[in-house]
Amino acid sequence: MHRFHILHSWKAALIALIGLPLLAWSIVHWTENKFGTLPLYGRNQQLAATQKEAVYLPPFSFMDQDQQVVTNDWLQNRICVANFFFTSCPVVCPKMMHQLQRLAAADSSLRILSLTVDPDRDTPATLQRYGTRWHIPPQTWKLLTGNKKSLYYFARKGLYLTATDGDGGKDDFIHSDNIVLLDQQQRIRGYYPGTSASTIALLLSDIKKLQHEK
Repeated sequence: MHRFHILHSWKAALIALIGLPLLAWSIVHWTENKFGTLPLYGRNQQLAATQKEAVYLPPFSFMDQDQQVVTNDWLQNRICVANFFFTSCPVVCPKMMHQLQRLAAADSSLRILSLTVDPDRDTPATLQRYGTRWHIPPQTWKLLTGNKKSLYYFARKGLYLTATDGDGGKDDFIHSDNIVLLDQQQRIRGYYPGTSASTIALLLSDIKKLQHEK
C-alpha cells in the first residue's frame, strides 16, 4: 500500500511538472491571440517603427450605392476593413465578396468600404444592383464610386494597396485582392489576401484584438 502511494505521488508530481508549464503556455498563447497588439503600418505597406510613422487615412468623399456621400466621418471610432473591386470582375472579386460577407455576418459593428476601380461603369445604380445581388447591408457596408483620379489616389496614397505609379487616367488600372484593416483612429493595422478563408479567420481574430486594444 505504501509503495502504491509513493508511485501515485510520483506520477502526480510528473504530471504536474509537465502539465503546469503547458497550461501556463496555453494561457499566455490564448491571451496573446486575444489581447495582443497589432503592428502599425506606414507608407507602402512598411511597418511603422514608431507611432509618428503610422499613416492615417487622408480625407475622402465618395458616393455609395444609395447615392449618399460617404466621408471619414462614417468611420469615426469604428474598426473598418477596405478593399477595391469592380462589379464586372468575373473571378477574384466574387471570392473577395464572399469572404467579406463572412466578416459582415460575424461582426455587425464592423464597417466595410468596397471601392470600385471602374467608376465609369460602376455608377451608384450599378452598385445598388450589385449590393442587392450580394445581400450587402448598406448600413454597415458601403460600395463606393466617384472620380477615378480620387479613387486611385486613395488606393495608392490612402490605403497603399499598390506601389505602382499612375495618375488615374484613362489607361490607368489598379486591382488588388488585399483587404486592409483600419483601427478606430483610421490607421492601417494589417493587409490580408481577401480570397482566402483561413486568412479571413485570422482577420477576424485581429479585429478582436483591436476591440480589446487600449
